[in-house]
Amino acid sequence: MAVSEEAEKSAMEIVNDQVTKFLDAVSSKKKDVILQLFNTTADDQKNVDQFIEKFQGLAITVQSAMFNNNGGIESNVLISEKIPGKVVMSKSPASPTGWMITQLGAPKPVTDGKKNWEFSMCWVGLLWCAIECLVDWGVIRVVIYD
Repeated sequence: MAVSEEAEKSAMEIVNDQVTKFLDAVSSKKKDVILQLFNTTADDQKNVDQFIEKFQGLAITVQSAMFNNNGGIESNVLISEKIPGKVVMSKSPASPTGWMITQLGAPKPVTDGKKNWEFSMCWVGLLWCAIECLVDWGVIRVVIYD
């Protein structure tokens, strides 16, 4: 079954709206909005401050988006102009956009010169998963103090 061009445009608009609200919430440090945009756990709530800190000033570009067979949206994004990512969203009345990010995925950086875009997907602990992705790609460093 082919998805109409109008449906794809609608999916792009929805994901772009989600990304805009997310970036606005990060820049204004609105923890409550971030927690509403993601399917979060108690651990995520503990990590939200560090998550906000790590995503300050990072650009996110939506490259493609389409509806999946479950009524959700699957999209491809580019973080900080170099990290390819996958974002899966489902409808949620609890979110200010009406959609909630339920899965995140990113490939490990290639170290052997071969393009290997096997994506590792996260279903729980999404905020920490996103932080680890930034560390893996060298966008940020995590400093642990004793």
